[in-house]
Amino acid sequence: MSETSDLIAQSIERVLADQVDRAAYGALESGQWPERLWNALEQAGFTSLLGAPGSSSPAQWSDAYPVFHALGRHAAPVPLAETAIASFLLAAHGLPAREGPLAFFDFQDDPQASATHANGGVCLDGRVPGVPWARWARALVVAASIEGRPILALIDAGADGLSIQHGANLAGEPRDAVELRSCRANAYVLLDPPGLAVDIECYGALMRSAMMAGAIEMALQRSAGYATERIQFGKPIAKFQAIQQSLAGLAGEATSAQSAALAAFGSVAGVPGHFETGVAKIRTGKAAGIAASIAHQVHGAIGFTWEHPLHHSTQRLWAWRAEYGTEAQWALRLGREAITRRSAHFWPDITAHHIAAAQ
Repeated sequence: MSETSDLIAQSIERVLADQVDRAAYGALESGQWPERLWNALEQAGFTSLLGAPGSSSPAQWSDAYPVFHALGRHAAPVPLAETAIASFLLAAHGLPAREGPLAFFDFQDDPQASATHANGGVCLDGRVPGVPWARWARALVVAASIEGRPILALIDAGADGLSIQHGANLAGEPRDAVELRSCRANAYVLLDPPGLAVDIECYGALMRSAMMAGAIEMALQRSAGYATERIQFGKPIAKFQAIQQSLAGLAGEATSAQSAALAAFGSVAGVPGHFETGVAKIRTGKAAGIAASIAHQVHGAIGFTWEHPLHHSTQRLWAWRAEYGTEAQWALRLGREAITRRSAHFWPDITAHHIAAAQ
């Protein structure tokens, strides 16, 4: 990482280590907004990491990686990653900036969703389930299409025709259904040419890849610590070869996940590359399943208790790997693209991506 990335990593680590505690998780579990944690992140400037309000020159994505990684490592119960990406999308496409927590989602692939011109603006109709943190978002950033042309729309909270039904993922994080009924966008932009359509799944997969890499690292840290402290037959279980082998496997998964996520963030040139992002989501998703399994095997029954902090990491790993495309869905997408490009381009495409990621 660069010197800038190191400074960012140190700063976000200090904030999260101080603010992510039982009170923060308690607020989430009781359905309250984690105000203290959010205010600390906002005061430190992390909510505008990829694009300050009104700015058209967002930060480098590679410098933002430590923040996304730390959010996953600490299982921070706050929509900072979603807000950073939504703010980036607004700034990058010239839409009005919004303060406070934000959410984003895709309206393009749902056959029941529609966008139409109305009185010089755009109205949206449809229902999208599982939108992260929608209930507390000050505004929603929506990728949609109108008459076959992609658009990016901004809808403020409280807009007429907007309703939100609460839901949650396995870790208890808000995953809400957003319903739009003739809901007029506060602002929108036509994306021209059509090839500039915003790939929401790609942005979300990039975000979750880094966060899963962080959560896997924390699972490794907790497992190694527990194995050192837990005494069985008169010695720490870390002395047993079977446990050592398990921890070594977990360390390998943590390294592979971080390498894939780092490569994806390092390859971003304006917008995320779907090849690198897809590879990162596949690899971190696979690592998530293996890491969570090993971590719970090392901890035994105590790792499943609500009081033990391990579940904050593993439940998020199980939930996040299914969001913004599973490993199978991304593998299918990349496979179809490889078939479309045909065999003559297969090896050059792979090596070109590998070289770009390594630079």
